[in-house]
Amino acid sequence: MRADPIRVIAFCSCILGVFFLAKSISIKTPKYMLHELLAFKVNKSRFFRKYINQKFDAIIGFLFLFLGFALLIYLEIEGLREQEETGRLTNWGAVIGGTAFITLAIAVLLNKTTRYFSAKIFVEHVAFMVRRHGYPLESDESLVLELGRVMRIPRDEEDTIESYGEKVRARMQLDPSDAGNRRRPY
Repeated sequence: MRADPIRVIAFCSCILGVFFLAKSISIKTPKYMLHELLAFKVNKSRFFRKYINQKFDAIIGFLFLFLGFALLIYLEIEGLREQEETGRLTNWGAVIGGTAFITLAIAVLLNKTTRYFSAKIFVEHVAFMVRRHGYPLESDESLVLELGRVMRIPRDEEDTIESYGEKVRARMQLDPSDAGNRRRPY
């Protein structure tokens, strides 16, 4: 591999992208965030400012990574064209198309896998918080509906929030005694 300015720029761009993506990741654990959201008052304006900052960091990181990898792909395509001209490679378009298809298939598979596990972890953490703090789940309609959506629990037209909350509790394997008689903590 020869050192040329485009390759150096591409690698520097990738390094910057990784830095910004790593910076955009929250340092709070899921249990801490749920505890904060369900049990204590939070400084919502600070949380929102941090959220916006993290989104911008993620976008900047993605753009730098995209630029870096686009430059590297450009260099590889130029190398394939040179090989085609010398007769060592006959169909570089098929190589690029096959690589793009396999990359897309891997991305879809990994996305489905991460969505499954993130939903599972979300439900487990909420169940932990409900058990530990006796959080009155049915008093938080939006949380009950979100849990039902995540766990794909069908909602009948006759369902009230309480009856749907019971379905959610049953799927989460929560005892009715976990409901507690506490009011919402905020």
